[in-house]
Amino acid sequence: MAGRWGEEVWRLAGVLAVCVVFGLLTGHVRDFVILGLAGGIAWHLYNTQRFLRWLNAPDSLGDREAGGVWGEIYYRVSQLQRRNRKRKRKLGKMLAQFRASAEAMPDAAVALGNHWEILWFNDAASRLLGLRQLPDTGRSVLNLLRAPEFHAYVHAGNFDHSLEIGAPGGTGQKLAVRIIPHAGNQRLLLAQDVTERYRLERIRKDFVANASHELRTPLTVIGGFVEHMRHEGTECATRWARPLALMEQQTARMQRIIEDLLLLSGLESGQGGVRTEEVDVGGLIDDLVEEATAAAGPDAPEITADARSEARVLGDAQHLRSAFSNLVMNAVQHTPADGRIEIRWRADSEGGLFEVQDTGEGIPAEHLPRLTERFYRVDVARSRRRGGTGLGLAIVKHVLQKHDARLDIESVVGVGSTFRCAFPPSRLVVADNEDDGRDPAD
Repeated sequence: MAGRWGEEVWRLAGVLAVCVVFGLLTGHVRDFVILGLAGGIAWHLYNTQRFLRWLNAPDSLGDREAGGVWGEIYYRVSQLQRRNRKRKRKLGKMLAQFRASAEAMPDAAVALGNHWEILWFNDAASRLLGLRQLPDTGRSVLNLLRAPEFHAYVHAGNFDHSLEIGAPGGTGQKLAVRIIPHAGNQRLLLAQDVTERYRLERIRKDFVANASHELRTPLTVIGGFVEHMRHEGTECATRWARPLALMEQQTARMQRIIEDLLLLSGLESGQGGVRTEEVDVGGLIDDLVEEATAAAGPDAPEITADARSEARVLGDAQHLRSAFSNLVMNAVQHTPADGRIEIRWRADSEGGLFEVQDTGEGIPAEHLPRLTERFYRVDVARSRRRGGTGLGLAIVKHVLQKHDARLDIESVVGVGSTFRCAFPPSRLVVADNEDDGRDPAD
């Protein structure tokens, strides 16, 4: 490039030298110099026009013959054009491979723009979501997927989890939809057919509910006869006292399991919905302390209540009582007599928090993610000795989900555990003295 610039400078200097010589001969040096400079400018303007025409002509991508610096410019731009063509071909191949891979996916994939408009989708999206290539490309996906829960999912903006909705068109299919944001405001919508999984889950739930209903009556009859035999006062009752006591104990345990299964089945199926009565959490805590102390008997640990707020929770009083009672009784079962349990309730502008903290044996960290699974126990033998059903925390989780709340668990082995139920502000009815959103104890 430096050589071309030198050539251009020498050319201009030569033209000016010739103009000066002619000017000296004629006595009009200034006029000839101006004429030479004007010619140079005209020459560069002409080359600029040729260069622009060359750039605008899509079929004229070869090098142009030009002298001086213009030849170097044509050469450099030609090199850039060649590299760009190679890059476009490479990107084209990669895009074709990506589309071929996406087309082979059994799940629906839909690329969405800044305003939720459809940019592209694969064949599975046509099959599962009913999209059509020509009429639907460019349209908003919100106008095509009209399920209210999908619109609420989109407007909430929390895409950390998937959403199950019915497939458009009333086909009876069940879809798990997930939105993945990328590249600024771009999004990728994925939809998976979970109809079979949903059907098997429904079969499982129906089986559990039906089996529980069918078993409840026989167990009630057996429990009644065992109780009658134990207290009959005959020689037979005395002779078989130990077996009858074990039968009564296990029958009562089976009845508790069935009651918990029926409650859990009702929560999962959404039977009856969630009532929106105002639940006095402070008063509920006082009742739970009395019940837990009485149930634990002389081996009860120290149980204290700390209700710092008079805020009430909008929800189902029976379900919330069941959830809170499960947390308290779990703490009682796993806390020694010389231990301590504290039940707390507080609320502010960010929501309400119900806590049960104990100084029991604690739970190893590897068990924490699975504690809310049905029938999951950290220590099976010890849980059975204490009469646990393995369903308590599963019930707690489903009750809280019905109330838009979440369960957080912290535990350290040898130190104790803390179970927190966090309620959103929309579920609270704040007392007049708490309208400022501050904790009254602060």
